[in-house]
Amino acid sequence: MQKTQPSSEKTEFIVSCVVLTLILALIVCGLFHATPPAPLPSTVSPSVFSSARAMSTVHHIAQKPHPIGTAEHAKVRDYLLAELKILGLEPQIQTVFGFHQSAQESRVGVIHNVLVRLPGRVSGKALLLVAHYDSTHTGPGAADNGASVAAILETLRALKHKPALQNDVICIFTDGEEPGLLGAEAFIAEHPWARQIGLVLNFEYRGNRGPFIMFETSPGNGKIIHGFAKAVAHPLANSLMYEVYKRLPNDTDLTVFKHAGIPGMNFAAIEGHTSYHTRLDRPELLQEGSLQHQGEIMLALVEHFGNTSLSDLHSADSVYFDAPVLGLLHYPTNWVLPLCAVLILLFTIVLSLGLKTGALRAVRTAFGAVIYLLTVAVLGVGSQLLWQSINWLHPEYATLLQGDTYNSHWYLSAFVMLGIGLFACMQSAAQRWIRPIELAFGAMACWLILLSAASIALPGASFLFFWPLAPLLLIFGILFWQRIQNTSSLLYWGLLLLGVSPAILILSPFIKALFIGLTPQGLGIVMVVLALLLGLLVPLVDLLAKRMALTRMALASAVLLLMTASGTAGFDAGHPRPHNLFYAVDALTGRAFWLSTDKDLDEWTRTFFPVNLVRRRLPELFGDGQGEFWAAAAPNFALPAPNIKVLADTTTANIRKIAIQVRSSRQAPRLSLSVEGAAVIRSTVAGRVFSPAVRGEWRLKAFAIPEQGLPMELTVQAGSPFKIRVIDISYQLPPASFQPRPAEMMPQPFGLSDTSMVVNTIDFQ
Repeated sequence: MQKTQPSSEKTEFIVSCVVLTLILALIVCGLFHATPPAPLPSTVSPSVFSSARAMSTVHHIAQKPHPIGTAEHAKVRDYLLAELKILGLEPQIQTVFGFHQSAQESRVGVIHNVLVRLPGRVSGKALLLVAHYDSTHTGPGAADNGASVAAILETLRALKHKPALQNDVICIFTDGEEPGLLGAEAFIAEHPWARQIGLVLNFEYRGNRGPFIMFETSPGNGKIIHGFAKAVAHPLANSLMYEVYKRLPNDTDLTVFKHAGIPGMNFAAIEGHTSYHTRLDRPELLQEGSLQHQGEIMLALVEHFGNTSLSDLHSADSVYFDAPVLGLLHYPTNWVLPLCAVLILLFTIVLSLGLKTGALRAVRTAFGAVIYLLTVAVLGVGSQLLWQSINWLHPEYATLLQGDTYNSHWYLSAFVMLGIGLFACMQSAAQRWIRPIELAFGAMACWLILLSAASIALPGASFLFFWPLAPLLLIFGILFWQRIQNTSSLLYWGLLLLGVSPAILILSPFIKALFIGLTPQGLGIVMVVLALLLGLLVPLVDLLAKRMALTRMALASAVLLLMTASGTAGFDAGHPRPHNLFYAVDALTGRAFWLSTDKDLDEWTRTFFPVNLVRRRLPELFGDGQGEFWAAAAPNFALPAPNIKVLADTTTANIRKIAIQVRSSRQAPRLSLSVEGAAVIRSTVAGRVFSPAVRGEWRLKAFAIPEQGLPMELTVQAGSPFKIRVIDISYQLPPASFQPRPAEMMPQPFGLSDTSMVVNTIDFQ
């Protein structure tokens, strides 16, 4: 006995090394599957998509920010027209008023959509490629969305070197997407080509790197998904994203086409979220592999759907997900409940075998399910609380409005190691009462419950629970049936590894993608998914914990990674701190202000404000209901006020109708209007009915308004005084003798930073 025990321990150590190596190999395989391809040089065949060729277009487009209504925006449009003509195409410009209304606010603007059509061999429905060419004022828009524009141009160039397609291909470079989908709305509302579209493919970026993901489809996507799976060599998509996204308030240009009943797919790269709408969205920071992946997907889809009838693409929804080597797997949603029923039956059979052979004890297995649920809850809630503590330790993270951090990869690694260590620790404690295999089977029972719930409520999410669980249940059935219980046997561990391989391959990249999508703010959810995966790996975790000190190694790694993350939390020129500063003038009083919405002032913005300043409301500028600002007196740079010209003012039967013309005397690219003190019963803007019903707070944002101004008519209840407030906004701070912004700081996205505004009001008695 004294001789065989060391030999047995040595064997188990070797087995554990092999197991760990294979698990790591599976993780690497899963993560590599979700990696963009290598860029292709400009010397490749002209019929192939080359990211190097497309990057030259990105450099032209993203030299400076080019929001709608600016001179830089017009330069980008002229460049697009010239490039399309070089390709031998005949582009056209659709110049109209675009209107977009939502529950939050209403927006209008003069847009200039750039359209081009590549004729096909036969008449029929056309394929539409969509990308917007405007940027925000806080970023040059290399990724969002210059790269997508460049990808369409490179795709068109490649198509010119291929045989003609069956269908027409229409490309629209939409205008005014950033302020509110104005270009897409105008195309659908007014352009005759809109009635000829059979399928739309929209391309976006939410970051500046990572693989290109198909994250949204239109309803009834079965035929579309089949075509996507058949056409694309490296597809990344899953129906869980489709289920989630259709329940979110997020909008892209595809939203407009979906509302019009046109089938479509939405694509984006989402890594590098901290660059989104900031000065970091520059060409040199764009991952060229992302652009290559985008272009390969785009060209493959155009070739497939360009030669497929698009007259009737509506069909039943599909469940779909990508897998290494296998590509995009998909099947109809009406398979979901039968598959769930089969797995419930299989679970019952395997459970009976386990109880019959003595490998499982009923009460202990049920207890294992309870312990597992508690473990999942502790990891999820505990991780979220820990992240809140980290935010308290690093309040500067609150300035990154995307919710991400520059060093979030360190936090993902740290929390994964922390989750593994804590899971192994709690599993070890549970072994006082239950065997690892009983805890594993209890975890699988919880998985089965989740599968049943998803199959009923979120069928598109069911794949996430079915395919990791089904192979492992089969393996447990084999182990129980053949009574393979020798934990020193390579066959035992080999079968278990085979059973968990699909779970590791599917969930490893999913955990990373989930973290990227939710940002660190959703760490609790990410850790719940990690705990779900670990629940299927319980016997393997037990082996590694006993023979390779997994618990101590994981927890020690987590501590080191958290320390590294904390040490890299600062800002520098490559990772600038966002802050908010803008300028406003009250045209009626002549008072001017420096303003900031930041929670705390930094070293640079503090120079604009007195030391003992407190945040306050400014109803004289923005009316009632606005938030608090840092506000300090500023020089009046004599910016011309927006003009409000009353064209007509009539009252009939207690109804007052007012016609006004609003214009920016300094041709600012953006206007904001509000009616205060009266409910607007009806309104028209630029001759179009805008709000036919009563609106308690009538607000409007207008962009790229022509020099002559914006005409509108407002109908209100007579008898009460009210005012109309107009603010025109330009995209720069006024020239002033302040200290230049340090290199390690930048304007904050998603707001008014680095703008100058002039406020004017007119009272109606």
